Amino acid sequence: MNPLGHFGITLFVFGFVIFGLVARDKMRAAKIITVTALVMGIAPDIDLQIVQLSHRGVTHTIWAAFLAGGILAFIAYCFEPLALAGKQEESLYGFVTGFVGICCHLAGDVITPMGIKPFYPLLTKPHTFDLVSAFNGPANLAFLVAGILTYQLTIHQARISDPVPAYITGFNHDELRFDSESGTDIET
Repeated sequence: MNPLGHFGITLFVFGFVIFGLVARDKMRAAKIITVTALVMGIAPDIDLQIVQLSHRGVTHTIWAAFLAGGILAFIAYCFEPLALAGKQEESLYGFVTGFVGICCHLAGDVITPMGIKPFYPLLTKPHTFDLVSAFNGPANLAFLVAGILTYQLTIHQARISDPVPAYITGFNHDELRFDSESGTDIET
């Protein structure tokens, strides 16, 4: 895949990852995670710039995903850039962003004829689904459009969702005029 396709796959997946953050109105965290995930989504292709690394080698493995997740978890734990509930939640989102971001890249490359070696050096046989060429412009564009649309729809749903339904808060429903069954409908 080219970067556009990788961005699309990453946006598709991370729309669901940050749904809860947007529903809780944690927009700063959602924005930082989205940008970081997009970077992680193309990070394995750094091997194209480093002569000593073969393309789709060690940077395209599950080990690279664990390493990226660990590094981002450590950074989030130390600096708490997301302004979430505490160090544990920060580091969890850091790990998920690094790990899943790299896995999004791997998902984009495993569908190409060249494939990837996700467990290299333990398993050296490439895995491929051979569905689409990495240089197929319409396919990469389709992934990007699908990713953007899914991301936008997911974020929209998160904004209109009720993260803590009224019936859980213990408020007196009669005073708030809520319907007793759902706890969310307002009588008119």
